[in-house]
Amino acid sequence: MEAIEFFMPFDAAGVNPAEPEAEAGMWSWLEAYGLVPTEPTRRRMERTRPARMYALWCPSADADELTLLSQYTAWAFIVDDQFDIEIPDPRRCLEAITAIEAVLDGTTTPSGVLAVALAELWPRLCHGRSAAWRRSVRREIHDWLWTYYTESVGRLSGNLPDLETYRAHRRDGVALFVFLDISERAEGVDLSAAVRHLPAMRSLRMAAVEHMGLFNDVLSVASDEASGYLYNSVLLAQYHHGHNRAQARQLVNGMLSECVERMIEAVQRLPTELDDAGLTGRERADALVTAHNYTVYVRANHDYHYQAARYTSAPAEALEHGLPLT
Repeated sequence: MEAIEFFMPFDAAGVNPAEPEAEAGMWSWLEAYGLVPTEPTRRRMERTRPARMYALWCPSADADELTLLSQYTAWAFIVDDQFDIEIPDPRRCLEAITAIEAVLDGTTTPSGVLAVALAELWPRLCHGRSAAWRRSVRREIHDWLWTYYTESVGRLSGNLPDLETYRAHRRDGVALFVFLDISERAEGVDLSAAVRHLPAMRSLRMAAVEHMGLFNDVLSVASDEASGYLYNSVLLAQYHHGHNRAQARQLVNGMLSECVERMIEAVQRLPTELDDAGLTGRERADALVTAHNYTVYVRANHDYHYQAARYTSAPAEALEHGLPLT
């Protein structure tokens, strides 16, 4: 495959030295909750390297926070694997979503491996967080989960979205709005609603998660194609526009560069908007630190994809997995 050069002006921040401790805690939790019941599922998790992802995202987080964030990341990847690489099944998808949402709503006793694991994890993620933070993360998880249902029906019907529709869908489907918010735990911030709704902050968040989702598409294209999963911007460019692979990848690379430019512009606008909104003190400081952190996360996501065999292996190895969890 022809090499492609990506526009990535953001600096790497290093790797958290607590990664081995966090990874050990992640594996203990996965095993305790039956999330890696077979050798294929263990190997897929080894190839995924959730602790490495967060060690790149939050290089200064303490070991306890890094462990917690790695556990959530592993759980989210396992949820993803239930649907992306399986034969589309809207009913099974709906049952899984309903069980997980019941945990977030606190309405019933958790049912199923995924829901039971989240029921233990969710209170720890929410500990010490504001009510606004909890509402935001619950909504983001909801929006993420329902993209699987949309995709399961779309894959069966063959009614695939055009690229612009897909870009909006991908912002929710990549699940990274959640990751932006749970990372606030490690950074010692809890953004106020006033900051979250600033136009520059909203633009920055959307551009960051869109970049991470589209970049994942480029690095996952061979595996997605092999599994018949066409919800990938490169494959959709080929499907809708008749591009060859190289042309489609360059088209998406242009989208990635546009996302970076939107991020840079939003970071530059943010101080003025903070002034206009009269946000000072801790709110202002948290907003500026978080804006910088988003650039760190985008660079970390870029680097992580080259360090996880989930993305660097040939499809036959990368797609190995166990049976769906109940």
